[in-house]
Amino acid sequence: MHSKHIYLIKHGETEENLRGIHQGRAVGGRLSKRGSEDIRKVGDTLAAAGVTVDQVLVSPMSRCRETAALLTAPLTPADVRVDERLAAKNSGYLGGRPRELAAAEATRRGVPIHQFRTPGGESSEDVQSRYVQLWEEVCAGPHCTTILIGHGGGIACLLLRLTGNGFDRYLDHVPGSAGVTWVEVDDGAPRIRLMNVPAAELSGRLNTRPAR
Repeated sequence: MHSKHIYLIKHGETEENLRGIHQGRAVGGRLSKRGSEDIRKVGDTLAAAGVTVDQVLVSPMSRCRETAALLTAPLTPADVRVDERLAAKNSGYLGGRPRELAAAEATRRGVPIHQFRTPGGESSEDVQSRYVQLWEEVCAGPHCTTILIGHGGGIACLLLRLTGNGFDRYLDHVPGSAGVTWVEVDDGAPRIRLMNVPAAELSGRLNTRPAR
């Protein structure tokens, strides 16, 4: 059985990121100049390395769709589709507000931050559940190479599961602008070859040993 290669790519930095705004699903977001440049660099680097992409699954948020358009230009994948499971966290009334408010609200209510859920919204555990569900579907699917374009929080939640870590290590697994994780899957067992590598470092690390 041939190995599967799955790339987890965070959208590029947004203007809202620069202002310290938690976007969630409330704000679609627009890439900053740096965010656009980072994503273009990732696409060009993957193309130069000869990566052939079968499918790209994208969060419905505008910042991810903009990222997908820039990333796929040099890669020309056969299939590019939006998948709702990659969406940003539904943070309810906290969406579009300063990032630090979520932690303050969780503390005020006496709830661990990863279990805190606004009315009608999601917790980080909820986000992890849908990212993992999609991951398992991709691993079981027919495609050899897949790119998942999502959000820092969702990718971090998935990486916690793949690395066997708990939410106390969440911040250690959040990617930066256009951060790239490359996972090789053999017989269902994931092997992380790169984790959250910035665009500027990607070219020199595509052939490195698997991350531990």
